[in-house]
Amino acid sequence: MEAPVLYEKIVNNELIQIENVPALVCRNCGEEWLDDETLETIERIFTQGVAADRPAN
Repeated sequence: MEAPVLYEKIVNNELIQIENVPALVCRNCGEEWLDDETLETIERIFTQGVAADRPAN
């Protein structure tokens, strides 16, 4: 089933959390899968910052 999840990553010994990340979640075991596009967006946020995904004013 598709559901929003909490994505967590440790960066420079600090826990970073991103809420409401779209994912597929197994109904039986709870395992979560993120699609390639979502993972690429998350990695871009970590490497370039959130402002890189926003249009300039």
